[in-house]
Amino acid sequence: MSLNQQRYPKRGQQGFVLVLVLVMLAVLTLIGVSSMNSSSMELKAVGNAKQHSIAFNVVQSVIEYAVSSDTVVVAALDFQTIDVNDTSTVSATVANGTSLSATVQFSGCGVAPGSSLQPDKGFSYNFFDITASGTNAAGTASSTQVQGVRFPAASC
Repeated sequence: MSLNQQRYPKRGQQGFVLVLVLVMLAVLTLIGVSSMNSSSMELKAVGNAKQHSIAFNVVQSVIEYAVSSDTVVVAALDFQTIDVNDTSTVSATVANGTSLSATVQFSGCGVAPGSSLQPDKGFSYNFFDITASGTNAAGTASSTQVQGVRFPAASC
């Protein structure tokens, strides 16, 4: 008998290493598939949030256009009015948006305290509600917003 045969006797291989490697490979495959599904869902969520953000910003632009544009709103609405039924609709075209409109409606008149000690001698204001709605260019997200606006008035 040789020296090697005494130190390392032959044993039957039972295949434990092979089974262990196959189990570890299966676990790593499941982890990889799970992370791919998770990243796919996260990518969809981020894209959806981006489309909603675009729709929100487009409608905010329409509100700002309705408030600040002298040519559109002043021609459509007299800020000195006290007619409760006075309503006008403003349409606009904004990049990345479709179906954009804003409705401006008179909601009341009020007198601010002012600098006089006499009652009802302060500045007068007309109050308007602007309701704007629109969708993003892809049509996948929409937004509706309401904003109040105060304009100085001659009197109530």
